[in-house]
Amino acid sequence: MNRAIFMLALPVFLAAGTSMVATDLYLPAIPFLPEALNGDEVGAQYTLAAFFATFAIGQLVFGTLADLYDRRVILTWALAAFAASSVACALAETMNALIALRVVQGFAASAGTALAPAILREAGDDSLVVRLTSVVSSMEAVFPALAPVIGAWLVLGFGWESTFWLMAVIALFTMAAFQRFKMSSVPPHDPNRPPAHIRYWHLLVSRRFMGYQVSHAMAFAGLIIYIMASPYLLVTHLGHSMTAFVVMQITLIVFFVAFANFAGVLTDRYGIDHFIVIGAVFQMVSAVAFISVVVVWPEYLGATSFTLTMIPMAIGLGLRGGPGFAKAMAFAGTHTGSAGGLMMFTAMGMSAAGTQIVAPSLSEGPLMVALAVMICCALSLLLLPMAMKPEPEDPAAED
Repeated sequence: MNRAIFMLALPVFLAAGTSMVATDLYLPAIPFLPEALNGDEVGAQYTLAAFFATFAIGQLVFGTLADLYDRRVILTWALAAFAASSVACALAETMNALIALRVVQGFAASAGTALAPAILREAGDDSLVVRLTSVVSSMEAVFPALAPVIGAWLVLGFGWESTFWLMAVIALFTMAAFQRFKMSSVPPHDPNRPPAHIRYWHLLVSRRFMGYQVSHAMAFAGLIIYIMASPYLLVTHLGHSMTAFVVMQITLIVFFVAFANFAGVLTDRYGIDHFIVIGAVFQMVSAVAFISVVVVWPEYLGATSFTLTMIPMAIGLGLRGGPGFAKAMAFAGTHTGSAGGLMMFTAMGMSAAGTQIVAPSLSEGPLMVALAVMICCALSLLLLPMAMKPEPEDPAAED
């Protein structure tokens, strides 16, 4: 990895990665929450859905602010709020209280991921954006790989509350580290910048932007719905230990990181759209394999089959993640902050909706999860022809 690229990407990773730890560090606690907080498995899943819902809404709010104000100042206040809400979550005594506090935490956590796309997009041309995005994605993948291991150790040794105490510490460290941010954090001056609702309208009526960004969101949501449900399915429904989930998570992340860097290096040679399509096909293969095991061969359900069927999903998202983001942002014009916020709103909103929809059926098995993953992957693939069809005299029509 080029050192200059790494140092450029590192502050963005720290800002965006802090919000990711709010889910990945917390996942090992999910099977233990019903007993600890006198709730049930549906309420435990709703602590995830509530986080994702306000995390999605926050993308639009912070995406708008990113086009107007200094992003360093916005991130500083948001990280402070994230730290405070994490402490409050650690002190929650009921499931309903934890759900409500996760609403606040999700909104505060959204700033890092909402601002990162705008910062990355303004770093240079499409080639540099793809490389930076792939590096940031790979660096962010360290959190999902390590966080479940750390989270499981914390939950077993110190209780579920300890995961939130660590989140608060990480947020405070990131807030301090981000003060050394080297890239400009002030949005480009645009005296003719339209108001927020006009910027979002321009993006919503852009066929190519919407095609790429909704396809990207579906690809992301398919994997997230599965990941959010898998701790309960593996530990409570199938009787595995939390170690099985941790091993599965690390395996999927290794494949994601490897292929994300592969795409980042070769998009200049083979074209961005090629990797988006190949990634979508890999994800569709994964969805078909997963639902086949659930419906046709349920006797093989377990940690091994869960992992094997999801490896193509991780490969697919690695191949298409950076290219898909870069291609969507190429059609955002000067509205990079709003576009980044809208992309994350769509991805996290779909993830929240899917997580909440499948939650009531988890006690009956993985069928609804498999169906949700299949629908997401199919729609993601079907949207690509709409996104890739050039407009007349479209300067970004070619890779």
